[in-house]
Amino acid sequence: MIHKERVLKALNREQPDRVPFFYWDVPEFGAKLMEHLGFQNRDQLLEYLDVDFRWVEPDYIGENLVGEDGLTKKDIWGVGYSRVKNGQFEYWEAANFPLQGQTDPEVLEDYEWPTTDLFDFESLPKKIKNYKDYAVMTAPGYSSPGLFRIIQRLLGRDAFLDVIMYHPKFFAALAEKVSGFYLDFIKKTFDHANGGIDFIRIADDFGSQAGLSISNDIWEQNVKPVLEAYISVPKSQGVKFYMHSCGGVRKLLPEFISLGADVLDPIQTRANGMEPSGLKTDFGNYITFCGALDEELLLRQGTPQQVKDGVNSLLDTMAPGGGFILGPSHKLKVETPVENVIAMYEAAKDWKY
Repeated sequence: MIHKERVLKALNREQPDRVPFFYWDVPEFGAKLMEHLGFQNRDQLLEYLDVDFRWVEPDYIGENLVGEDGLTKKDIWGVGYSRVKNGQFEYWEAANFPLQGQTDPEVLEDYEWPTTDLFDFESLPKKIKNYKDYAVMTAPGYSSPGLFRIIQRLLGRDAFLDVIMYHPKFFAALAEKVSGFYLDFIKKTFDHANGGIDFIRIADDFGSQAGLSISNDIWEQNVKPVLEAYISVPKSQGVKFYMHSCGGVRKLLPEFISLGADVLDPIQTRANGMEPSGLKTDFGNYITFCGALDEELLLRQGTPQQVKDGVNSLLDTMAPGGGFILGPSHKLKVETPVENVIAMYEAAKDWKY
């Protein structure tokens, strides 16, 4: 069974030859794992782990976003990042929030917003062709449309909720700028995909460990209309909708399902309401779950044998009858032992329905 068939069979609530595999990391962990295994690129790594997905995005052709010293960078939205060292590990951390303290909608008219001219959409068909046997998805990062996560970075996390609550006109104007970029980006992506992209990944975070981090009113007024607009073109072409949201989002599952979400990831099982067996029982006939292997305690702090035991227990609960894709419950962090990640995929290959 080829990779694409395996994934689509699981989405159809059928049992494939084995449970499908997903993979998600911070770049620093990926580099560490590739070095450990002696690989030169991510395709070699994903092939070794037998991951069923591949990710595509148009080439970025704008100005260089990394500073000459290699210690600072900005993203396409103008958010600044600094290279941080913590013991033996290094990573990027947001350090400059360009709209922090702003509440006047007129300020947004003079801001330098990204446009789709920064990307070469003609580069997509060749990439898609290379992955014809895999489940192809829009890549994490700028190719996974979002709303709140972009606005949080522009404003700074501390100011985000204050702006939503007390400056609704400013927030609405911000949302229009962000969604306007992404609606154009999505249209051009799928105009050039020629039917070769299987999943659009929409990425935002609506939950915390305790539960939802937004109200019903904010969902209805600010989020739902944007997500409906994002998925309009892909859904009209038969593309699957892969929804990413961390945290305890159980109460939003009926909303995701009503929007047509085919998959929910990453299933942080220690968050409120996200216990695997309950999700499988209550929603397993309506949506496929992806992820769910505890990244923080098990993969980062467990032993390889504990990881294997955790995989077997999770698959015993979630995999029967299809509707499940195995992956970590969050991005694999740089401090994660590589042996544990290898053990995760080894155990999943050995597990039988």
